[in-house]
Amino acid sequence: MLVELRIRNFAIIEEAALEFSPGLNVLSGETGAGKTIVLSALGLLLGGRASPDLIRTDSKEAIVEALFELEGEVTIEGLASRSPDQRELLIRRVIAEGGRSRVLIDGELATVQTLSRAGPALVQVYGQHEAQSLLRSESHETILDRFAGTETLLADYREKFQLAGSLRKRLDDLLKRERERADLLELARFRVSELEKAELIPGEDEDLKQERVVLANASKLSAAAHESEEMLYGAEGAALDIIARAEARLADAAELDGALKEPLEILKASRANLVEAAHSLRAYADRIEADPARLEEIDNRLQELARLKRKYGGSLDEAIATQDKSRAEIAELENVEISKLAAESELEHALDELLASAKKLSAERKRGAAELKRRMEAELKTLGMRSPVFEARLDPLAQSENALTRDATVMGISGIDVVEFHLSPNLGQPPMPLARIASGGELSRVMLALKRLEAQRRGVATMIFDEVDAGIGGEIAQVVGRKLKELAKYHQILCVTHLPQIAAFADRHFNVEKEERRGSTRSRVRQLEPSERADEIARMLGGADVSDKFRRAAKELLTRAHD
Repeated sequence: MLVELRIRNFAIIEEAALEFSPGLNVLSGETGAGKTIVLSALGLLLGGRASPDLIRTDSKEAIVEALFELEGEVTIEGLASRSPDQRELLIRRVIAEGGRSRVLIDGELATVQTLSRAGPALVQVYGQHEAQSLLRSESHETILDRFAGTETLLADYREKFQLAGSLRKRLDDLLKRERERADLLELARFRVSELEKAELIPGEDEDLKQERVVLANASKLSAAAHESEEMLYGAEGAALDIIARAEARLADAAELDGALKEPLEILKASRANLVEAAHSLRAYADRIEADPARLEEIDNRLQELARLKRKYGGSLDEAIATQDKSRAEIAELENVEISKLAAESELEHALDELLASAKKLSAERKRGAAELKRRMEAELKTLGMRSPVFEARLDPLAQSENALTRDATVMGISGIDVVEFHLSPNLGQPPMPLARIASGGELSRVMLALKRLEAQRRGVATMIFDEVDAGIGGEIAQVVGRKLKELAKYHQILCVTHLPQIAAFADRHFNVEKEERRGSTRSRVRQLEPSERADEIARMLGGADVSDKFRRAAKELLTRAHD
């Protein structure tokens, strides 16, 4: 149960503290006063999206926090570490400048994803436009699956459907390859022949480019090596002669002072290194020579490699990979008949399992549909429909591009059924699809009944109805108000409403009003005292100018509501 909600600097609410009670809690106020903002603030605590636009003007952050009291055995996904003995849950959400958001659960940092998972165990929200979703038959299957408890069966079926779909695609590919086998084999064999003939070696192109640079500059390189060797060893005044004289001169001096022994040793080592360098330069100069034939051979090879790289992926590695893949493709194509038979067998088995799963899902849906019919008709009678007929019809799925077929049964991503709700609100009328016959008031009542059943099954303590009065009025509004009051015996109800017939049933009544003060607009939320409720309901009946006539009508509504 939601015990308390505190809001600070959120949208046009500067500060509000609402203490809710068990039973029916009603929020009323003029259009645009900020009633829905209160529910938006609560939505943040259930994982709603944070935005810097939600921060009140001239404020640096918005804060929303709520205290929940947990009753009975409550399992909250994402909060498994909580002790079962903890009966209170404190959630706090802070939105800072730039849209950054912090979540704290019982004082510890948490994620928005945790809030999103925890929310369904705490609160069930019925938005003001949700009834319109009933006009789309796609939503009926989801509602039925939730009521029948077939979500796990559906998830299992969908896994099997995805597997069967992938196997069918593989078989289709094999059949296509079988039809094109001759052409594909010829192409693959040509690729392998061309690439094998080229005798490709990884990195060969880079090695040839380097060799080409050397051959193209052979004269320059030979001259550089020969001249360097001469400067070191052969020419008059060569470096090695100079170092030898310096070494001899230091050898005598080192006998007189041992401090010269270290540089002497360095000179000896340097002379040995230079001798080795001179020999290497001489060998290099003798080896390097221009070879026009080899240069032409390299150019031809590089051109061939460039052509193959362009043709097979842009690089030598890709061309070699293409050769390997083509060999594997040849092996597969030569054994395509065996592969096809294996794929057909796998698909047959997968379709058998899928059909069995689909039939089990459909059977459970039909069982749930029968129970839903019984429960819904009873609920709708309490909402002012005297002789309602409600049906969740299951029709066979029609063939489509993505469907799978087994034993003449068409199977789609959600099973073999098309679910559609039908309603006859009046005696003697045949049930018709909701989208064709239901008025706004009837849709609201159907959705209210569905929500009541869902809340019973899920054991959610708190239900929120945001303007549940859409499309209804008069006597039906009083019926809906009485129904909400009845619901409030088993669930805590928060209801935003414009209808006095509903507000009259409240156990706790809050008024939301807009005021202008010090050049800015604020929404103020306060709990009405019993003595103030008649004036608020009179305003809801007659507008801003409340007369004695409307006050008397308001008191009568309050009296009738609590008889």
